Amino acid sequence: MSTMNVVQPTTRPETAVTGATLSPQEALASLRVLVCIAQANGNIAPDERAALESALSELQLPSGVTVKSLLEEKVDFEAQMRLFTTPESRDLLYQSALGFARSPQMEANKLLDRLRSGLQIGEERASLAKRIIGEAKDTLLPSNIQASNDPALRASEVKSDTVKYSVLSGVLGSFPVPGVAIATDLAVVAVQVKLVRDIGQRWGHKVDKQAAVSLMGGLGLGTGARIAVSNLAELFPVWGSAVGATASFASTYALGKVADKYFEGGMQTDLAELKSEFQNARTEGQQVYIGQKEQIEARGVQHEAALKSLNAELTAGKLNQREYTGRIEQLA
Repeated sequence: MSTMNVVQPTTRPETAVTGATLSPQEALASLRVLVCIAQANGNIAPDERAALESALSELQLPSGVTVKSLLEEKVDFEAQMRLFTTPESRDLLYQSALGFARSPQMEANKLLDRLRSGLQIGEERASLAKRIIGEAKDTLLPSNIQASNDPALRASEVKSDTVKYSVLSGVLGSFPVPGVAIATDLAVVAVQVKLVRDIGQRWGHKVDKQAAVSLMGGLGLGTGARIAVSNLAELFPVWGSAVGATASFASTYALGKVADKYFEGGMQTDLAELKSEFQNARTEGQQVYIGQKEQIEARGVQHEAALKSLNAELTAGKLNQREYTGRIEQLA
């Protein structure tokens, strides 16, 4: 298994505020819990397995553990839960499990109920996480872009859109919400959906949410597995180099490049070819991040007060996830 060689993102104060750190044992246990939920009906569905493989392949797993062995392991669910000893780590695991099972089947629901009980997640915290994740399903940022018949102008606009939203994604990747870190991961997904729709409209295509989500899902983005793994990993030192600002920037940058090619080809490009293009573009995006790193850090400092305020309003219920994401998008 290969791992990503990326630049370690700058740790922002908010990461420390959550108090969320895991031992290697706890970190691995969090992944095993996700696998248990995926196996709730006996076998992991092919599409869910592909999404998990894509998300897990970017993590540097402990020696002797592979993605294949992890997905095929028979896990003692109760034993894994007992490994989480702090309220912060329990909260984070529960949020990630909810994000992973955004459309859970009955057996998965039973596991989520057991997880909540075993982790001693109170009604208030559970309701907050469920509200944010539930609202994210209906979040769709407006996209009203006029098609351009000028190739040079269109290329310039697509590049500008891609860099703009990659920088915003990078800022969000280094600025998790204290207590509900999954909110920023969901915001990144909404920003990426908007990027796909904007680029499609610049090529003269009408792109609804489902079409954008389908393209992203084919590339391993925006899935419950990706959201859950990212939420778990970005706050933990053992995996920090593979997630956070760098990964958020690079994946959004690669998505913009691939979406441009996809719409240029009239939405007929083979998915296997797009996956290969995406991997290459993400590697390129990691290098571009190096050049944009100071700008991203400066933008994070510039928007720190606004983000803190939005985070407080979200957790207090003064904003829903759609309103929260809309306000964040205005910072791009």
